[in-house]
Amino acid sequence: MNRKVALVKFLKGSFDQEYSYFTEDETLNKEDLLIVQAGASYGLAKFTRYSNNKMHVSKAEKWVIKNITPDVEEFEEKLFLGGFE
Repeated sequence: MNRKVALVKFLKGSFDQEYSYFTEDETLNKEDLLIVQAGASYGLAKFTRYSNNKMHVSKAEKWVIKNITPDVEEFEEKLFLGGFE
């Protein structure tokens, strides 16, 4: 797999600003929920798009850890179907 730059927006406190992250996942879709490195911890962000713009590439330092959209969708389906009763 090739390393790509994913642009993301944090769900809280990013003031609609995009941040650059490295990823090897070439299957991300707009609005996918991602766990990303953030400071000394982790953050929840939404994928907006891939970019090969030099400015975006130069700002990428940290990585997308996981796309959790499939996990969230599975949880919501189970919840909807009463799987927790």
